[in-house]
Amino acid sequence: MPHETLTNQQKLARIDAFDAKESKGLLQSVLLRIGPKPWFISWYRRLGPKIDPAISRIGDGSFMRTLYGLPGMVIHTTGAKSGQPRSNPLLYARDGADFIVVGTNFGQPKHPAWTANLIAHPAAAVEVAGVTLPVRAELIEDDDWHATFDRLVRIYPGYALYLERRGDLPPRLFRLVPQP
Repeated sequence: MPHETLTNQQKLARIDAFDAKESKGLLQSVLLRIGPKPWFISWYRRLGPKIDPAISRIGDGSFMRTLYGLPGMVIHTTGAKSGQPRSNPLLYARDGADFIVVGTNFGQPKHPAWTANLIAHPAAAVEVAGVTLPVRAELIEDDDWHATFDRLVRIYPGYALYLERRGDLPPRLFRLVPQP
């Protein structure tokens, strides 16, 4: 069945099946070790956003999972100022049907633009497992922030180091809720 004709429930089932496949990526142990290093951050924050969207589309996302061993998506937002479509590769955690994403900006002391896009225009879409699913972004704050952020740190421990590097500016954390 072509991906365009799937219902959102079928798309979520496909994403659930994709997420259930544990993968120890070829580069996972290397990324977990060097990912938080300043030299790697500097290099990857320029290169990753250019190559990750293309890599994520190979084999419905399975190549990226095999390569990195981490759950990746492409989020499609509307520019906060421009109103133009924007796409960014992100890691995510799941919470039931919802997706959890964080804007660490690789530990830089400013928020990434895609987080402002979600605040200005909460309607977005995620691309995972070869399907695109409409979502609505909800900013996570206060008491829920730490528990939710910890879910992401379990997936990629480098997020904890990014948090330290940001000083008094906690990253924006979002719950992406699938829409009908």
